[in-house]
Amino acid sequence: MHAATAVRMAGRPTVVTAVGWAVALLAVGCVLYAALRIAQFNPTDYAAWQADWRLAAECIGRDAYPCPGMSKFPLSYLVVAWIAATFDGSDRVAFTSVNLLFLTLPLLCLIPLHGVRRLWLTGWPFVLALALSPLPVFYVASGALEIQSGILSGIYIGAFAMALATPGLRVHGWLAVILVVSGFTFPLYKDTIGAFAGLAIVVLLWRQRAHLVAVWKQDGGRRALIRTAALAALPVMFAQIAGAAYSAFKYGVPLPVAYMEEAQHTAPGLAKSAEFLFGSLFSPNGGLLIFWGLPGLVALWCWRWSGWKLDRAAVMAGIAVLAISCLAFARWWAPFGWDGWGNRLLVPAALGLVVAIMISLRPVEQGAAVPVMHRHRASMVASLPLLVCSAYYVAIPYLSPVGAAMPATLWPGPHCARLQQAIPDEALANGLAFWKSGVYYNCARERMLHVPAPQYSRH
Repeated sequence: MHAATAVRMAGRPTVVTAVGWAVALLAVGCVLYAALRIAQFNPTDYAAWQADWRLAAECIGRDAYPCPGMSKFPLSYLVVAWIAATFDGSDRVAFTSVNLLFLTLPLLCLIPLHGVRRLWLTGWPFVLALALSPLPVFYVASGALEIQSGILSGIYIGAFAMALATPGLRVHGWLAVILVVSGFTFPLYKDTIGAFAGLAIVVLLWRQRAHLVAVWKQDGGRRALIRTAALAALPVMFAQIAGAAYSAFKYGVPLPVAYMEEAQHTAPGLAKSAEFLFGSLFSPNGGLLIFWGLPGLVALWCWRWSGWKLDRAAVMAGIAVLAISCLAFARWWAPFGWDGWGNRLLVPAALGLVVAIMISLRPVEQGAAVPVMHRHRASMVASLPLLVCSAYYVAIPYLSPVGAAMPATLWPGPHCARLQQAIPDEALANGLAFWKSGVYYNCARERMLHVPAPQYSRH
């Protein structure tokens, strides 16, 4: 695209943005209308941690430590259990309200970080991407907290990338507040997410070492560097301490004992982990590419088309967290999260990547060529098969009877039918070792190879 064309396009952002918001809100309206008819409350693991708040209150009242009977889930689940217990309404309404509130947080963060105009200019691709994702049907009215985890980790990564781009690393005001709050809250959702983000940040800082050394040599640079490092690292460290204290409250030791024992007895071998990794990425039954292809490409194309460029630091850190998550969860016995639509365990990292990109977007310089669609014909054409397959996957629940889509993907064939039969007796008799048996692995493979379809097509 020539510079003159870019200037003309920059002169009409209001028209482009108004049309974008109209399309995004129309998509949201259509999705909400359909979801209200077909979406059921998807409890996932809610039954396991629903009573945590009550049990914790009873243990505190009896001065009983450690507290027996509590679930393995981290501290954030205790807080959400309290919200659900005090909410005057159904679980579906409570979780839907909380998850929708979290989905608006990245948009609200744009206002103090960049101003209302930035929300107007860059918020609509995010809204459109969410509407075109599998999240509204299965993860909004849900006891799964992956949306909340992904939103907070994405805000943290985006804020950290903005901090690195701040002149002289002088981080103040709302950026410091958002960095601290998100840094303390996102590690509370999973015991490993803080470590994943920490490794990603180390990789990012290594790539930025020349810039950091230059800041260190400036007047006042050392103080600014230490202050920024403290703002980014200390909240995460305090969150880890809070998580360890919660584990000590439950188990008597500051370690996630239940998760560690589960991993010790169920971790797959390297060959099986390689298979799990491949399935996590490429499975037609909700692997990373199929699940996120449509919303991810729509968001990226819309941002680029409307004249925004990605912050390399945010993209690098977000991709690093996603890659580490893929590798780590391939070593878990249930790489998709067992009970969910598609790869539930990768929702936080993938959603966090999209959020981090939006938080840290930069406008294309005035007069520079805007990298809009026709400059990327080759990549767009190459992405069309993925786009079509992902759109088909997103559409399946809307084309299926209420409550039929997810069970069909969880129990797709004879191997999983055999697993269903074995769970009441064999799983109970063999304990955690059952989840390393051929009965389970055959079903796991069957799930990953399954090509889902609308259920009406089978009648």
